[in-house]
Amino acid sequence: MNKLNIQAIFDSIDGECNGFQGAGQLTTFIRLKGCNLSCRWCDTKYAQNPKPENWMAIDEIVEQIHFPKVTITGGEPLLQRTNLLPLVEILLTDGYSITIETNGTEPPFAEIDTSFRELRYVVDFKLPSSGMTKRMNSLAFSDLNSMDIIKFVILDKEDYDFARCVIFEHPNWIARKVFSPAVKIKYIYANTWGEFEQPDTVIPKRLCIVNDEWPRQLAEMMIRDRVPAQFSLQLHKILWPDAKEER
Repeated sequence: MNKLNIQAIFDSIDGECNGFQGAGQLTTFIRLKGCNLSCRWCDTKYAQNPKPENWMAIDEIVEQIHFPKVTITGGEPLLQRTNLLPLVEILLTDGYSITIETNGTEPPFAEIDTSFRELRYVVDFKLPSSGMTKRMNSLAFSDLNSMDIIKFVILDKEDYDFARCVIFEHPNWIARKVFSPAVKIKYIYANTWGEFEQPDTVIPKRLCIVNDEWPRQLAEMMIRDRVPAQFSLQLHKILWPDAKEER
């Protein structure tokens, strides 16, 4: 029986571009365990190492899907490609829309005809801040179609310049390009009248979110340089900044 090593299955919203309706779409997430990279800024380190007790059969997984949109993520889901393929084929046959989020080291499924318009790939291209740029595999990018997405998680100006060069040096990559700022959320607290004060000067009454300046700076550089890419915030991190794992 085909089984997959699962970190978690949970209902949420797609926080970023997904190849379909985009951020905000109600989605069931299937997060697989195990990864072949170790990015410096990884926000799912808890899903990197497989544990034997987390194996689930395909029919058990399907029973926990509540929305017609499914996002398969990790870890790196395509490391389990042999057992993942039957699940993807079942979901496509049953009419689900699927996004597979992958890290740029593994090629898409050759077994699934690209004419399947309800399957999209979101492929990360790891930039210098990740420490994993040399691990990128051209096969993960060259067979994508125009509905798929190449995502650049950009931490600083060096990452931005690197991503621009990648885009212009590979005009044959027809997938949409997305720049996503690596956002660090800052916290301040509000008193009962909603006036902002420092955390050490007031008893916390309500948590407020203040983003740093980097997302705005990135957007302005993209506008200035007329970068042929889409800007995308990680909406789920803004909505649930205190989430420890899945949200």
